[in-house]
Amino acid sequence: MLRRNVLIFHAGALGDFILTWPLALALGRLHPQSRIIYVAAGQKGKLAEKAIRTESLDIESGWHHLFGAPDSLPEPARKTLENTHSIYTFVASPADAWSNSVRAIAPEAQLVHLQPRPPDDSPFAGHVTQWMADQLAAVPVIKTGVDQIMRSIATRGVGYKRSPEGTICVHPGGGAVAKRWPAKHYVQLVRKLVKGRHHVRVLIGEVEREQLPKEDLDHFAAIAQLVEPKTYLELLDHLGTADALVCNDTGPGHLAGIIGTPTFSLFGPASNPDRWRPLGPHVHIKQTDDLAHLSVEEVFKWVNATL
Repeated sequence: MLRRNVLIFHAGALGDFILTWPLALALGRLHPQSRIIYVAAGQKGKLAEKAIRTESLDIESGWHHLFGAPDSLPEPARKTLENTHSIYTFVASPADAWSNSVRAIAPEAQLVHLQPRPPDDSPFAGHVTQWMADQLAAVPVIKTGVDQIMRSIATRGVGYKRSPEGTICVHPGGGAVAKRWPAKHYVQLVRKLVKGRHHVRVLIGEVEREQLPKEDLDHFAAIAQLVEPKTYLELLDHLGTADALVCNDTGPGHLAGIIGTPTFSLFGPASNPDRWRPLGPHVHIKQTDDLAHLSVEEVFKWVNATL
C-alpha cells in the first residue's frame, strides 16, 4: 500500500504553532508527492493552508479518541492515519496512550515526538525553532531540511504574497501583563503615527477587549481604525496588507514576521527574544528591563526611522 500522508499534530497557541512552520515546509520539500497535513485547531489549520499551502484537519473532529478510546476514532480519521507514512507530534510522548493508539492503527508509519519548547530546567539557550531542529537529529535529512528552510525564512519569509496598502498595524495585546507595553503608551504612539500622516489600524481580539481599559479602546477608535479580526484568516489579510506591525511578544507578531511584514516587537523582562523572537526577514526587536518606563518617543523614533 502506497501511503501518501504526512501528519503534524499540534495543539498549542498561535505563536507556538507558527514556529513549527519550518518543519511543515521542509517536509513538503522532502516529500513532494505527499500530502502535508496539520491536525490542529480549525482556525490555525486554515491559516497554515493559506499562508504556507499545507492541508489541515480539525483536531476537534474526533482525534481526541487517540488519548484513550482508539476504537471510537471516526472512520475518516482512521483512514487518514492508515494512509500515513510519517507522523510528527507535539501533543504526546513516546510511551503514552496516544502514541500506543497511533502505533496500533498505523504500525508502519514513522512516529516522531517533538517537545514544543525546552523544559524549564534545560540548559538550552537558543531559539525555540533550533530546539525543534535539534530534536530531529535522529532523522538527519529532516533536520537538514528544517535548517535550510530556516535560512530561507530569515531572508525571504515563507513566500506569502503580500500587498501593502500604506497602513501601519498596531497590536497592543499580549499574554501576561509583564509582556505588554502599557496600552496608554500605545495610544500615544498611534497619535504620533497619525500626526505623521500614517494610516493606522489597531488590531484587537476578544482577549484585548477583556485586557484593555474601555477608555483606551475608545481612544484608539477616536484616532485610528479599530478592527477586531474574527478569524486568523482575517488577521492574515490585515497583516498581509500592512506596511508594518508594532506589537508586544505575541502571536500576531510571529505571523507578521514570517510572512515578511516589517515587524517591531517589544520585549520586556518576562520574554526572551533569543528564544522567542519572530522569524522573518524584517523583524526588529527592542528589549527593555522595564516596559512601563519605555518612552513613547523612543519607540516612535525606532519605528519611524525604518518606515
